[in-house]
Amino acid sequence: MRKSWEAPLASHECTLALARNGYPYIGEQCDRLGTNLFLSRLMLKKTIFMRGKEAAELFYDNDRFTRENAAPKRLKKTLFGEGGVQGLEGKAHQQRKAIFLSLMTPASIDRLIQIVVQHWRTRLNYWESQTSIVLLDELHNILCRAACEWTGIPLHRVDAPDMTQKLVLMIEGGAAIGPQHWASRRARNSVENELIGMVNAYRGALHEVDHSSPFAIFANACDDHGDRLESRVVAVELINIIRPIVAIARYMVFAVLAMHQYPSCLEKLKQSGPGPYRFHFIQEVRRYYPFFPFLAARVKTDFTWNGYRFHRGRQTILDLYGTNHDTHRWESPHQFWPERFEQECDDSFRFAMIPQGGSDQATQHRCPGEDITLALIDLAVNQFTRQLSYDVPDQDLTVDLNVIPARPRSGLVISNIRPLDPVMLTEE
Repeated sequence: MRKSWEAPLASHECTLALARNGYPYIGEQCDRLGTNLFLSRLMLKKTIFMRGKEAAELFYDNDRFTRENAAPKRLKKTLFGEGGVQGLEGKAHQQRKAIFLSLMTPASIDRLIQIVVQHWRTRLNYWESQTSIVLLDELHNILCRAACEWTGIPLHRVDAPDMTQKLVLMIEGGAAIGPQHWASRRARNSVENELIGMVNAYRGALHEVDHSSPFAIFANACDDHGDRLESRVVAVELINIIRPIVAIARYMVFAVLAMHQYPSCLEKLKQSGPGPYRFHFIQEVRRYYPFFPFLAARVKTDFTWNGYRFHRGRQTILDLYGTNHDTHRWESPHQFWPERFEQECDDSFRFAMIPQGGSDQATQHRCPGEDITLALIDLAVNQFTRQLSYDVPDQDLTVDLNVIPARPRSGLVISNIRPLDPVMLTEE
């Protein structure tokens, strides 16, 4: 018989079930057990799984949870890297996070968008010459080139297609098991080593980089003890800039997919242009479609919450997808409905709307690049509603929620691409 202070046990080991069932797994277990919190084992470790707004508020309580050594080792070896901002706490985290936030000024983000537009415009000639393209692949390529240029990574020293492929392997292989996971590890090691060489060359005055670029800022940065960051850590943080930007290609594709699958939304976007409806549409894309599935932390000290006991050191997982689809918080959560955000206020987003984490960007582990995400999705919406003519041929557009990270199965093939205006691809 379960003691009242213990979380309900969903299963003795859920690693394979989670890998097999993907994004819905945690939410389905919560629904089955009639709770927003349950206990299982992940990679043999006792783990508490949580979803929902209240759980997110708890998860971001710095007095109760820590991110230090929280991420599974396989994610450090693929997605996050070792020594990066995601695994820091306290003063070290605040200082490193401040560097990232300093890069996210409106002027800096505008410059990134301008660079994306330039690379997009260059690639458009190729699109027009082809019978069709796979949009996800093309956006990966464009965003990789733009991210490297914006960051200050010398493009003349980068094989852009190879870099794109390796970043995509990190994104798609982080949660994988077997050969795909090992390919992801090799990709990270290769990119880290390449960037370490560039950092060392810059520090040795063997090549110049704009002193205001993220590359130079991190290469010249110090840790919370005043020591210059190791070259390897600089490489990890540079990847923590360019990899998430490349990952936003999925959101951009999901936005185009939504416009195709919900024609009434497309018509409203065309009629309204920039404004509240477009913002609500973008937010609904981020809420509705699957992106990063969950986050990990460790219990910092013993405590009891809502009658459940949390033991010091216990691994804890917050379900992002399940929180964004929680029936207790969202009306008809599995329906794509941008108008739901007409009644929402920004304050309610901090813990209920968490596609890239919750709470505060400056003091917590919420993704510092959310404004870049919004700007890039907005760019995609603008181009595919007001700047480009295209067709969507018959294809398999299934978004398999059992696959992490999810994508349209076809990658979203579009054809007959033409600019609507000779002066095209402008940001509004």
